Amino acid sequence: MINSVPYDRLMFFKEQVGLDQKALDNLHRHANLFASHKEKFAAYFEKVFSNIGQTRPYLEVQDYPGQLQKVWMNWFARLFSSPIDQKFMDRMWKSGQTHVRINLDHRFVNLGYCLARGFCKDIVEKHVTPDERSSVDNAVEKLLDLCLLIETDAFVTSTFQCDSEVIKGITHQIRNPIMVIGASMMRLMRRDQVSHETASQTYETVLDESRRMEKMLSDVSIFNEIFHSTSQWSVSSLHEQLKRSVEECLKKKELKNLNLQMGFADADIEVLGNPREIHLLFKHLLENAFESVDLLNPVISIQTSLDPGTPRFALVEIFNTGKITNPEETETLFTPFYSTKATGTGMGLPIARAVVQKIKGKVSLQAIEDGVICFITLPRGDSRI
Repeated sequence: MINSVPYDRLMFFKEQVGLDQKALDNLHRHANLFASHKEKFAAYFEKVFSNIGQTRPYLEVQDYPGQLQKVWMNWFARLFSSPIDQKFMDRMWKSGQTHVRINLDHRFVNLGYCLARGFCKDIVEKHVTPDERSSVDNAVEKLLDLCLLIETDAFVTSTFQCDSEVIKGITHQIRNPIMVIGASMMRLMRRDQVSHETASQTYETVLDESRRMEKMLSDVSIFNEIFHSTSQWSVSSLHEQLKRSVEECLKKKELKNLNLQMGFADADIEVLGNPREIHLLFKHLLENAFESVDLLNPVISIQTSLDPGTPRFALVEIFNTGKITNPEETETLFTPFYSTKATGTGMGLPIARAVVQKIKGKVSLQAIEDGVICFITLPRGDSRI
């Protein structure tokens, strides 16, 4: 996500919508009036968005009951009293980035601002004196126009940056195998006589690089689909998802003397999200564990429990005896196309993070003395509001 907020451009937006000091004074003078309606505003938002299939899941995956309502209350109460400075723009910009990260359809952001306009208009109509209504109503319109412009700018900029980085990564990653394939074929063409062994090795190299490109393009396609698509959420068994992914990894990569430990919670846990994407999450995380494990001491452990910090979430811990070269740069491993493996695509962990961010979960790596632990938190489907 881009971190640099384009203050000059946002100030230009402020000027274009006509949000001058006179308009701000009108808002600040009635700030307490608007703030007194913050609870009703949050309840109104909750009622509307809980009745929409595409937005209801975001209400179901809160860290604690009422988390979003509190966010909405604070946003509404501060909106009419805050100066339009860099701090204000930072908050609006961050909201746009958050909407990209959780894959919220921007049409519902627009709907939210439409609802806010109507709610404010009703307050003005009922509680502002007739001689002030027009000026206050006009100031509210300008303020919400600016907020939506800033949020949309952040949304578009962040989306474009993510897409641009993926395109650059594809270009770079495809160039390398193409160069290897081209060099291999040129060596064959320059020789008058080519032994069967040399030809066989060259063909094998070409096939390996072709498979690598094929896998990379497949992973990029999956990442792009997760990042851009709006998924239908439902509940699925956490333990069944993990068992299925483990079985696939065992078939794909045989590890001699593997010590596979699976400690599941006493009762099965249901998790909320798109079942196919949850499967992709565990598929890539477990493939990473199987590929990274120490072959001299191959131990992989999978444990599930309720997250002690937020019981509305499930916690999965995947341990393997591999090593991270630089433990201080574990976040780098979640960067698209960054791989420590010669034949890796560098998309497995980014796909996993894209899935969990979409459902407001978390995934992280931690290097410990005898290996690496991957922590995953997922919203529980059996603990819905």
